[in-house]
Amino acid sequence: MERMEIAKAFWYLTLASTIPIMAFLGYIVGKEFNMALQGALLGALLGTLLMWLDILRTQNLLFRGKRKG
Repeated sequence: MERMEIAKAFWYLTLASTIPIMAFLGYIVGKEFNMALQGALLGALLGTLLMWLDILRTQNLLFRGKRKG
């Protein structure tokens, strides 16, 4: 049971860190084009989208496919 709780905590940690990581990457890329703020905003929006896709995929609300077996 403890192993499942650790896995769940790790999933929440990675889920929560998606937005800041993508915002930072967007800032770095945007800085190369003298558009750091716009890059950070775009990265945060992309991170939010990725976070929601991961939540929906985990809850089996997205990408429902026919499973064999």
